[in-house]
Amino acid sequence: MNANNKNNNNIISTGEWLVTKVLILIPVVNIILLIIWSLSKTENQNKINWARATLFVYLIRLCFALIIILTFLSFFIRLFSF
Repeated sequence: MNANNKNNNNIISTGEWLVTKVLILIPVVNIILLIIWSLSKTENQNKINWARATLFVYLIRLCFALIIILTFLSFFIRLFSF
């Protein structure tokens, strides 16, 4: 195991997780930070995996939201078309 990998797997402190979660609450900044963290080679491996999983969940939620919006939109278009 090389030194870079060893430093990349240290335990993340509660304070660092707290700062991470607060940053994720900021709109638009959260997506940018998640992309940066998920593509980083020097970030802690636990944070990289968490960022990738969070982006994946955001993508799934976006797909479901689009399906629901398009379904309701098509329903109302048919309802109000003469």
